[in-house]
Amino acid sequence: MDRKKLPIGISDYKELIEEDYYYVDKTDFIRQIIEEGSKITLLPRPRRFGKTLNLSTLRYFFEKTEGNVYRPLFEGKSIEQWKDFDRYQGKYPVILVTLKDCKGDTFEATLSQIKIQMQQEFDRHRYLLDDDLSELDRQWFSQILMLQADEVMIQNSLLFLSGLLATHWDMPPLVLLDEYDTPIHVAFDKGYYDRMIGFMRNFMSLVFKDNTDIFRGVITGILRVSKESIFSGLNNIDVDTILELPMCTSFGFTQEETDQMLTDYSFGGQKDEVKNWYNGYLFGDQTVYNPWSVLSFINKGGVLAPYWVNTGSDVLLRHLLADGPSQIRMGVESLIQGEPIRSVINDKLAFPDLLAKPTNIWSFMLFSGYLKASDPVLNNDDLIEYELQIPNREVKTVYRTIIQSWIDGGPVKNDRLELMLQALRAGDIEYFEELLNDFVVHTFSYYDTNGREPEKVYQAFLLGLLAGMSDYEVSSNRESGFGRYDILLRPKGGKGQAVIMELKRLRPTETVEKALSSALQQIEDKQYDAVLRQDGFTDILKMAITFDGKRVWIKIPPAPARM
Repeated sequence: MDRKKLPIGISDYKELIEEDYYYVDKTDFIRQIIEEGSKITLLPRPRRFGKTLNLSTLRYFFEKTEGNVYRPLFEGKSIEQWKDFDRYQGKYPVILVTLKDCKGDTFEATLSQIKIQMQQEFDRHRYLLDDDLSELDRQWFSQILMLQADEVMIQNSLLFLSGLLATHWDMPPLVLLDEYDTPIHVAFDKGYYDRMIGFMRNFMSLVFKDNTDIFRGVITGILRVSKESIFSGLNNIDVDTILELPMCTSFGFTQEETDQMLTDYSFGGQKDEVKNWYNGYLFGDQTVYNPWSVLSFINKGGVLAPYWVNTGSDVLLRHLLADGPSQIRMGVESLIQGEPIRSVINDKLAFPDLLAKPTNIWSFMLFSGYLKASDPVLNNDDLIEYELQIPNREVKTVYRTIIQSWIDGGPVKNDRLELMLQALRAGDIEYFEELLNDFVVHTFSYYDTNGREPEKVYQAFLLGLLAGMSDYEVSSNRESGFGRYDILLRPKGGKGQAVIMELKRLRPTETVEKALSSALQQIEDKQYDAVLRQDGFTDILKMAITFDGKRVWIKIPPAPARM
């Protein structure tokens, strides 16, 4: 059978439907905006999850035109069954502005891009010049069309246009603002954050706060930028983050939607692999797939690869992980090993405060699509704490790349890492110890070893190094025998030498030998090898690792005497 074209990079609903692209029906989003949204709704979602397409869908549904020319676009779609379909379809003027491409090295350059977006939207409503406008209004309109408007005029442009449309149609407009935080994100990176915040505060507040010439407002972005800055005084806004239940299936593909698409394109046999790579995002109580990655997978003929992670810059993420508190790096390395972490989530972020505390960094990572949150629990401070995990294999590749960059960024390069791992595989503990010490000496500038729990810092660091052993399953802090081992290496395939590592900090009152012997004895006493023996492993290397500052010592039990 003839298969429909895949909508790769198509974000205009009209084009998608008229050109007969494959469409996963998300039109119920229209009903949700009316029945579950408020007058002003902010919808933060990660990039490439359908924000622009959804706003385009709203535009074509609500937009009032001569002859209601957009009605056929919704024939056969789920929204057609809505009881209020005829009440709202084609009944309102619409303003749609996207700021997703408004990026510049300076404030002036970004403002110029915003001017172009406003010029395009004013041009779309050029018919307003045929109305009986005042000379001042006509001049203002013309200046925006000719890209001659100043900063203050652009700040007021949405408010100005909404008033003209309300008068012309005798009906308040729907105002749609897409990717509102892109200019803010860029401004933070380029050093003009405060000026952009001031501009955006006025640009948005003037149209969305106490404006009677507006029917509804819908705003999308990645983050909810701190209310104290950009949304100052905007007390009529409803924020629906990925932690909320409403509209949780309007962005991303559900399991059913993904399964159907894979079947339609003859990739049904790879459903489990696709799930492992691209599923796992939690929006509300729904698990969803990354739409961009699923579409790209099909478009590339069924090749499993990181697609979404390559569509945007991870510079800010790298900065936060490298320069943030050491517990962030420890947490990342635990996450890579499949160990969840728990944190309070702050949904009101200000970019300058991201490094202030780990909670802000974890929150940024969550809302940007690099983590998923589940199991909310009220902690002792009456704050909601979530369990955070990496959503899928694709996102895990980002963390592995970043960890590798920490290693490669120092004097000790990747070839030395491979030599160290080879030494471990070969049982050359003396050489393994020598190379590990090199890594500690040259890399521990990234880590805080003077905190209250230095053992965890060393453990996280070592886990990051061992992550390169693709022939082993690496785990940590899991129960076995009568306790929890520090690190366990299990050969994939069920054959080969397994490794158990116990880490000890050298105490001021003990010798290196005593610390090493104590660690080995703990492995025996706690029977950390129980889980390995249960799985049939008999060749098990038990390793004690003792550390003090930037010095590391290793000991293994003596080989059994030959009879």
